[in-house]
Amino acid sequence: MPTDQTGTAHPMLRALGHELRLARERKGITQEALAAEIHFSNTHVSAVETGKRPPSAELIHRADDALTTGGLLGRLLDAAHEAASREIMPEWFRPWADIEQTATALRTYQQFVISGLLQTPDYARAVLRAGMLTADETALQRATDARIQRQQILTSKTPPELIMILEESVLHRPIGSPEIMRAQLDSLITASTAGRVELHILPTDIGAHRGMSGSFVLASVPHAPDLALLDTQLRDLMIESPEAVDALRRTWEGLLGEALPQRLSIALIKKVVEKWIT
Repeated sequence: MPTDQTGTAHPMLRALGHELRLARERKGITQEALAAEIHFSNTHVSAVETGKRPPSAELIHRADDALTTGGLLGRLLDAAHEAASREIMPEWFRPWADIEQTATALRTYQQFVISGLLQTPDYARAVLRAGMLTADETALQRATDARIQRQQILTSKTPPELIMILEESVLHRPIGSPEIMRAQLDSLITASTAGRVELHILPTDIGAHRGMSGSFVLASVPHAPDLALLDTQLRDLMIESPEAVDALRRTWEGLLGEALPQRLSIALIKKVVEKWIT
């Protein structure tokens, strides 16, 4: 649940509590009556309305139904989560997060880790922990929450087509515990078979290839030229030059030609999962 720097509910969630109270009052029912109807305690509903406690998605969904708001409270909750996650993101990454929101297609080559759009929370936390210069657990959790929040684009009404080329070595690289790796690879299989992503594994035995300079993402957006994001050591670099983007597109297409088809890629992942069973 998003919070501000002091650990309290984000201002937009406090505003949502205010809207919940107004909707209840317009309906002409008491806190006690609403609490009973949505099966939450009166104390809980009161804390949400006054901004002392952030609401759960379940509470808001039930309140929307009970108060016949037409889904208004749910939309406000989604907006609050999005605003909070943007604030946690590094400022330089926010423009790319906006591009992800509107992209019709994302084509990515991942050399070292699974794409953030497909990471499980535990895997994401382990990756972020390795790259952080501080042991601040609050900062780590906030960064993890922001990364997972980005994944909502894949379950939106108009999700982008996501095609990922993944180095086989990533399947074997221990990120966190064996349990974390097994859950992450199972999640990849689920995402692929459910149609959320087209996944291609680049076998290690092909040797040297044109993608060895690093990971990147190509984004197609409506009514605008394609853009790219390069993964660098210090920060990701957004590329807008048509010539550079075209060069990366040719690299990506060449890598796709070397990679396994999705059916064989999923079969390989299932085989590697057995390695992580302890």
